[in-house]
Amino acid sequence: MSNHKNYQKEYKKSYNSKNKIVTFPLSVAFHEELRRRATYLDLKTNSYAKSIVTTFLNNETPKILSYEQKEFISEYIRISRGIANNINQIAHKTNITEQVDINILINALKGYEEEFKKFITKS
Repeated sequence: MSNHKNYQKEYKKSYNSKNKIVTFPLSVAFHEELRRRATYLDLKTNSYAKSIVTTFLNNETPKILSYEQKEFISEYIRISRGIANNINQIAHKTNITEQVDINILINALKGYEEEFKKFITKS
């Protein structure tokens, strides 16, 4: 047996010893509601159901984000990375003793400030 097949066999054996598959019937109405909520959260129905069960059994607060929340976070990260990139460029230029035009710096930071204001007010 090749190393790859042996690895797969051992992995499957280990996985099956630590995990069990649960199946149960669900009325069409409940399944549709589960599917609808999963779709809203951009998840597969089974992944959403697993999240509900494990969250309940762990007595935790659900940690699932909606599509809109994910988009909000992505936009925040995009703007923050832009600011960080500008700061890194400035630091690099000052480390190689290039002159930094303070007007360009201030205008760039004002631009990001305006972007953040628009971002925050639309949420």
